[in-house]
Amino acid sequence: IGASIFVLYLLGYIMMINKAHKSQQTDMKNDSELILHHRKTDLNRVLNVLVHLAESDGHISEEEQKMIIRIGKENGLNVDQVEELIKDPKPIKAMNDLPKEAKLELIIDVIRLMKIDDKAHQQEIKFCESIAVKLGYRAEVIKDLSIYISNSLDVNLNKTLLKEIVSKFYKSNRRQ
Repeated sequence: IGASIFVLYLLGYIMMINKAHKSQQTDMKNDSELILHHRKTDLNRVLNVLVHLAESDGHISEEEQKMIIRIGKENGLNVDQVEELIKDPKPIKAMNDLPKEAKLELIIDVIRLMKIDDKAHQQEIKFCESIAVKLGYRAEVIKDLSIYISNSLDVNLNKTLLKEIVSKFYKSNRRQ
């Protein structure tokens, strides 16, 4: 009898945990404050990657710093918050959990930042390729996208073309 009660207790506990987990997922979808927190966390990871890229050739140029600050400000951070991220970059963690749109934006931003000074250093290219791989793309996406992305702001006008280019390089689309 004791074993039966224990099994029933354990099953009830597991069902309660599953119900709580499902409730949290539903709350997350409907809670704008939680969504905002996750967007900010994603933004910090994105800006951190850009800082590491800017530093990959040995220094952060004024143009690179301006671009990083602009991206931060466009996404709701103030200059002091962005400058703190620039001064103290964190190690780059896994990024495959970023939303698909954030991955596309990050790929575009790393290439634009790499090309901002009209020079693409070998270290920057390798860094961009490693980021592409961490996002779930093949490294060759950097070369193909670089052809289409310039330093101008009009890159935002043709996201459809960029999405088509990027989708060819997503690892799940690779031919075996």
